[in-house]
Amino acid sequence: MRIFTVIHPTPFCNLDCTYCWAPDRSNTSKISLETLDTTLSQVYGGSALTGMDMLWLTGEPLVMGLQHFRDTVDLCRKRNRLDVQPQFVIQTNGTLIDEAWCEFFAENDFKVGVSVDGPAQIHDHQRRTKAGRPTFEKVERAIDLLTEYKIRGGAICVITSATLDQSPDDLFHFFYDRRITWTYLIESAIGEHEHSTLSSQDHPPTRLPAFISRLLDLWAEYPDSYIRDFDQATRRVFGGSRPAVNDDNLGCLDILNVSADGSFYWGNPELMSAIHGPLSHLKFNLSSDDVWKCRATPAFRHYQDEVHRGVERCREECQFFAGCQGGNPAHKYYEFESFDVAQHTTCQLNDQTIQTLMAEKILSTSEAQVTLSS
Repeated sequence: MRIFTVIHPTPFCNLDCTYCWAPDRSNTSKISLETLDTTLSQVYGGSALTGMDMLWLTGEPLVMGLQHFRDTVDLCRKRNRLDVQPQFVIQTNGTLIDEAWCEFFAENDFKVGVSVDGPAQIHDHQRRTKAGRPTFEKVERAIDLLTEYKIRGGAICVITSATLDQSPDDLFHFFYDRRITWTYLIESAIGEHEHSTLSSQDHPPTRLPAFISRLLDLWAEYPDSYIRDFDQATRRVFGGSRPAVNDDNLGCLDILNVSADGSFYWGNPELMSAIHGPLSHLKFNLSSDDVWKCRATPAFRHYQDEVHRGVERCREECQFFAGCQGGNPAHKYYEFESFDVAQHTTCQLNDQTIQTLMAEKILSTSEAQVTLSS
């Protein structure tokens, strides 16, 4: 079994983004080296383990400082009993990146994802400091440095109602002109973010499909561009490579999340708020629990079965299953308080929209070719 170990090294974040789902973002507690060592010892001690990649996520990982990352990489190398080396990945808001960070990333082959919402006018509207100051200039400087040091990675952009007030051409070219591979997330009511501007009754239902449609046109017009949502859907729908799934990884159950206090759970990172609340029975702690043995507990087995039933419902009930393969269980839970469901709002707003638009564009092109030939 190959897993992702997601380290949430501190709840603290130096930004106050309008749509953030992560809880407790003013808490400055930090994960200890002892907790990290216990994590890695348990992970690499698993007899079923065939490989492990490591991701740093919420709050803002770089507030931990460079030494934390040097020590963690050393621990990984010390505890790794496999021939396969882990891929190190970090998702950051980019505001703290400088030359020293880039040198470290290059030396240790890190992939770095930067959260950036496009040009300054939309980015600074949604991603400001806790004091309300804009962050675009620092993030743009970080992107330039990462490019200069040839650091692999990409960007994540969140699309909100405010994004739709901007030009899709400007958003596309912000990433394309910098040769950035990127993905977008649809603003969702998950975790601490209880209301999405895109799910409001006041939100015209045609705005988002029109915006995505224009992005699709630009993606097709520039074949060397990469937008993960479109590339991934294309590969899946048209018979390209698909990820191998089994009982262990179906529904994001191959993701181990470890927090600063040593608590851990298996599943999508966005479940964090629910894990601290109604799903607390799925939260374990390294001080008393083993990351592998907990998967055999009745609580985890029930959770696993419910997630799998939801994926099977998607397969049986939804004509769009090929493109998303069951989607994100966290979005199902926050909308319905259950994993045993099929369609949900984010699925309808994004996955179904992408596939519908692709089908319409293919049909339109075919009809135009028939007209020309006749």
